Amino acid sequence: MASYSSVPVPYKIIEEANNHLIEEPTKEHDAFIASLPLEPIIERPFTFDQPRRLYKGVWISEAILRGILVLHQRLKSRPTDIYLASFPKSGTTWLKAMIFATSTRTNYLLDQHPLHTHNPHQCVTFMELEFAIGRGKVIEAIPSPRMMNTHLPYSLLPDSIRESNCRIVYVWRDPKDILVSTWHFVQKIMGGADKISTFDQFYEKFYQGLNSFGPVWDHVLGYWKESKRRPEKILFLKYEHILQEPIKCAKELAQFIGCPYSEAEENQGVVEQIVELCSIKTLKDLDVNKDVNLATPTANNVHISHAYYFRKGEAGDWKSCMTQEMAERLDTMINEKFKGSGLHF
Repeated sequence: MASYSSVPVPYKIIEEANNHLIEEPTKEHDAFIASLPLEPIIERPFTFDQPRRLYKGVWISEAILRGILVLHQRLKSRPTDIYLASFPKSGTTWLKAMIFATSTRTNYLLDQHPLHTHNPHQCVTFMELEFAIGRGKVIEAIPSPRMMNTHLPYSLLPDSIRESNCRIVYVWRDPKDILVSTWHFVQKIMGGADKISTFDQFYEKFYQGLNSFGPVWDHVLGYWKESKRRPEKILFLKYEHILQEPIKCAKELAQFIGCPYSEAEENQGVVEQIVELCSIKTLKDLDVNKDVNLATPTANNVHISHAYYFRKGEAGDWKSCMTQEMAERLDTMINEKFKGSGLHF
């Protein structure tokens, strides 16, 4: 294993230094996966991913499910680990940048920070993907403190994570915006709306909870309830609140992950500089995130262009695709699911 300091470095660098640890993806669980219920098809499939299977009440693609089963066997969580948990398209890329920049701010001049040359997904990796594509030993080789992202609902996290003293940052978002953001994301990957189902079909699958890692309401509620029980372990953030009060949220995040801003840093405007570095406008304009030929892999050998991770980053963009009737129908259902939890959006 390569030698690093205790300061996080981009995962991409660690992966390249430890490529001798990469294994062939295991097929150990394939028979079990094939025995699980298969998602119902509403006319044409709308995703670039493999078919989804129902595993413990959660819809997960076959390729990622393979990684989940392996990480449950092999992952040994450390007390210093930090996990960014999120439902897909809830602000994951933004929070990856924020967590990485916050934890490394004293080690780089901000105009020379690794985020200028690495996509946030190359800095903080997607845990289930790495185990799915044979990089479990590379995950083990990451020096502490490790930072990883997961889309797993709390109920499917390995016991190693749930029982350790590691920390989890969870970000959630208005489900309507999740839906529309996912729609645009899949269009880009598939090469246009004519290659996937109609938006009405896409909406209906989301409403029925058939999307990957869904249903979304169960995902959000799982982390919400655990954050109320163990606030020292889970920081529960809302995407829209971060947009409204980025400085306040940035300081809260830094405090939670163990590297709070000093009074001197606040006086020098360091918080504002980190927020600006991680803003969608800054990241979107960087060469590493504009070049459509630069991409990150998925579990089924599809490579996603870095540029596809950046669109508007706004609240309320659901209005561009969804009728008021569709919005009210989804809101009513979500509010019913959240009823009695103390959670509102």
